[in-house]
Amino acid sequence: MKQIAAVIKTVGCRLNQAESDCLRGLLSARGVNVLDDYRYVPDVCYVNTCAVTQSAERSSRALIRAVCRLNPKPKVVVLGCWAEKEPARAMAMCGVDEVWDNAEKLRCIENSSPLPMRSRALLKVQDGCDRRCGYCIVPQLRGGPVSMPVARVLNEFARLVSSGFAEIVLTGLNLGRYQVGDVDLADLVGKLLKLPGKFRIRLSSIEPDLFTEQLLEVISDHKVCAHFHIPLQSGDDYLLNRMGRVYNTAQYARLLERIITCKPDACIGADVIVGFPGEDEVSFSRTQAYLNAVPLSYLHIFPYSPRPGTPAFQLGDPVPKLVKTVRVALLRRLSQEKKNAYTFRFCGKVREAVLEPNRQALTDNYLRVKCSDLPIGYQAGRLIRVLIDGPQGKVVDKQ
Repeated sequence: MKQIAAVIKTVGCRLNQAESDCLRGLLSARGVNVLDDYRYVPDVCYVNTCAVTQSAERSSRALIRAVCRLNPKPKVVVLGCWAEKEPARAMAMCGVDEVWDNAEKLRCIENSSPLPMRSRALLKVQDGCDRRCGYCIVPQLRGGPVSMPVARVLNEFARLVSSGFAEIVLTGLNLGRYQVGDVDLADLVGKLLKLPGKFRIRLSSIEPDLFTEQLLEVISDHKVCAHFHIPLQSGDDYLLNRMGRVYNTAQYARLLERIITCKPDACIGADVIVGFPGEDEVSFSRTQAYLNAVPLSYLHIFPYSPRPGTPAFQLGDPVPKLVKTVRVALLRRLSQEKKNAYTFRFCGKVREAVLEPNRQALTDNYLRVKCSDLPIGYQAGRLIRVLIDGPQGKVVDKQ
């Protein structure tokens, strides 16, 4: 009997990737041969979509069309947030055979263990959000906060470590809202740090107001990567208020100072939205000046994307596209300058790194380097120590 072959293609965030890993684990446990690429002509192709922006939706639809054009055509299953948002449109696309809403997706993967295809493992521990930020549609698509039981997190984490994963990234839609009984995110990380084995923990994005004092204490442990992504969205308090954010720029700056006090080498990144309704030249200048002043190491810049059904949608999209484009380019240039300056700090220093394919390595503080002198036999996923020299890294733990 022929073994069924499947491919999973994913658009979007780490949470989507983590869920695709769980789907891969489910299919593999059922005897399905999960392939790396649809060029190998699968029987089934799953497309895990995203709806966070118009661009993400376009990418999702383009990927669906690409797999539907394969010859011979596989069975095509569309899932994820765009499938939740526009199921009829997804089902009407030529070649689509099934559409799963998020409830169906979660029902399928809720008891499956992740089967990562990367050198670093993603472990989903939380889903959902009860915030109503003006620009964000995702809580409407994924529902309120839900957290994985503590015992299951510990078991899955230990299984991944025993499978050879030296770095595990804790992920969630709103990771800082992890809460099971009296166990919050700081407590969970503390419990994970007590598990045996050689590993390190990386935390995915955490909202600034949810970065508690207890979490600040826990991240000082050497097994917690010196890398944190703290969404900002704007450097102008007027816009933060219009966005429905629950902090101001002064509070955000104080948080950065506290993180760096606990973890002096920390690489801290931020999301910034450009062109939100009400962002005039003065407001944008405030954001530029603020980003110049605070100790961020890189920025993820997004042009504002109106999302029907969100509070901000009724405000329209008054900032012209060309203006957004110019502002995005300015902040991306600033991000590169900050990244270069941060990288320069560590030239000549040794950092722990996890090996990735093609002789790449990612340090604990989020510097990606090329290890041209990698010894034979070193496998992706292994922790090594590298001497940083800009984009190059020299392996210093040869054994």
